[in-house]
Amino acid sequence: MNHFFKTFFACLLAIFVSGIAFIILSFMIFAGMIATLGTFGSGRNTATLQPHSVLRIDLAQPIVDKPNGNALDLFDYSEFSFREQTTLYDATTQISRAAEDPDIDGIYLNIPMAIPTSVSTLYELRQALVEFRESGKFVISYADVYSQSGYYLASVSDKVYLNPQGGLAWQGLASSVLFYKGLLDKLGVQAELIRHGSFKGAGEPFILTRLSDANRLQMESMTNSIWDYLISEIAESRELAADSLQAYASRLAVATPYDALRLGFVDSLWYRDRMTEELARLSGQDTTGKPQILSLTEYKAAGHSYAGRGTTGNMRSSNEIALVYADGDIVDAGDKNKQIVGNALAETLAGVRKDDDVKAVVLRVNSPGGSALAAEIIWREVYLTQQVKPVIVSMGNYAASGGYYISCGAEYIVTAPTTLTGSIGVFGLMFNVGEGAREHLGLTADGVRTNPSADMGNLFRPLSPAERMYIQNGVDTVYARFVEVVAQGRRLRADSVDALAGGRVWTGVQAMENGLADCTGTLQDAIRIAAEHAGLEPGGYAVRQYPAPESSSFASILGSLTGSAMMKITGGDRLPELGAEARHVREMISNAGIRAEMPWRVELQD
Repeated sequence: MNHFFKTFFACLLAIFVSGIAFIILSFMIFAGMIATLGTFGSGRNTATLQPHSVLRIDLAQPIVDKPNGNALDLFDYSEFSFREQTTLYDATTQISRAAEDPDIDGIYLNIPMAIPTSVSTLYELRQALVEFRESGKFVISYADVYSQSGYYLASVSDKVYLNPQGGLAWQGLASSVLFYKGLLDKLGVQAELIRHGSFKGAGEPFILTRLSDANRLQMESMTNSIWDYLISEIAESRELAADSLQAYASRLAVATPYDALRLGFVDSLWYRDRMTEELARLSGQDTTGKPQILSLTEYKAAGHSYAGRGTTGNMRSSNEIALVYADGDIVDAGDKNKQIVGNALAETLAGVRKDDDVKAVVLRVNSPGGSALAAEIIWREVYLTQQVKPVIVSMGNYAASGGYYISCGAEYIVTAPTTLTGSIGVFGLMFNVGEGAREHLGLTADGVRTNPSADMGNLFRPLSPAERMYIQNGVDTVYARFVEVVAQGRRLRADSVDALAGGRVWTGVQAMENGLADCTGTLQDAIRIAAEHAGLEPGGYAVRQYPAPESSSFASILGSLTGSAMMKITGGDRLPELGAEARHVREMISNAGIRAEMPWRVELQD
């Protein structure tokens, strides 16, 4: 019998080990296949740069702020190929390189009907195109239909072309907030909002059915500020009167493509096929020929890093500027590829602080905030880094609440005019699902406790007055610390900060005017400022990104075969996706507690 069990368990162990080995081998083979496809894919993006070439920027492809830290996130399982990833840094760097490249004659902007890119990113691209035009080279754009954000970018062009049967949207900006109180009432769920600052409206959708007066005021101010900026830039580029542009939007005057032509929005109404002839003419070729057109990805593959702005690879430089990304919600724990995890980002900053080759740091902040504790942890490391080398903050679409908190330890803040920032305020949000669970699901909860508030935060009961006061004290304490951090970092009086705070959101233009930022500018501007503060000569430094852009190499893919990537391979993530709004509500409920977060996620409707 003993012999039988020995044989049985030996066989069982052999089967188990062989099974594990088979799984590992399968993943290695799968990774190798994908890596091979990635190599083939990169080959498709390789083009030979020839004289009189044109650089095409296709805005149908999203331009992301932060490089993806997971190789498999770039793999399209339905197409079994890698998606192209173009970061804002790459795009603006290649545009700058093209301005000095004698083989590039101009840029062709292909504007889709809907642009999957934020207004602040479009601002940065537009500034890069302004600098490109100063080289004397052409920029032209074409669209079947221009959205307002698409037209804002296109208006920088020498010539703007529109499909004769297309359209151009021009009716102004709008921003709306979805309220959930009515739904929560039907479900028997009560929300309790505890906050400091009348403008801190992050929890208002759970307790109100419409905008509060304070929230309406700040939303009107913010939206008007962005709209006025867009109008002023378009008016200058197209040599139109800003008052006229405002009137056209109010009267819905741009109803047809011919209205757009008559009012000076576009230069010609052409079908797309004529663009090939026009590009050939502009690049000095026979108009019957076909000009060589390269995408941003092809152009990057065809050349070398732009001196002074290129990203270093495995080779290190003794003069580096670290470009550190803080992108996403600020959380205590989570996926650092998709969120800002407090201790993880602090560790990255500590690494560049201790690296003697890094002479300055640019912290690229694109965050609406989140955990107050995680924001404090990050701020501390920004502050410590600033004590030994320059730290310059570059603000993206959002740098608000916790996103602004982590920015205040820096020496200098550069914001886009359309950045949403400030929101210096704190709130706590608690939920009571007891009634709804009992009435709709028949669920009740009971238990014992050693002290009256031992189960504080229990979803099945409301807060007691003492517990509410306890949380209010915590919110007030965090708010006072927030004001202190801002006052210290921005060299302002605490009462002056308090007057700008209360949770109010400001645009980048407003933040620069009221002292919450130092200037408006781009990521490339922030890098140049960092170099100046570190005493580095133009072209005498390299830029290293953290995290580094991921490749489709075998090692990168194999290293990604964990967690969510494994679920993709096995089909474990094929559940229906929740909408962005639903995901935000879920996150708000699951992250109840003291938060430093934007009042709402703003998507300007254009």
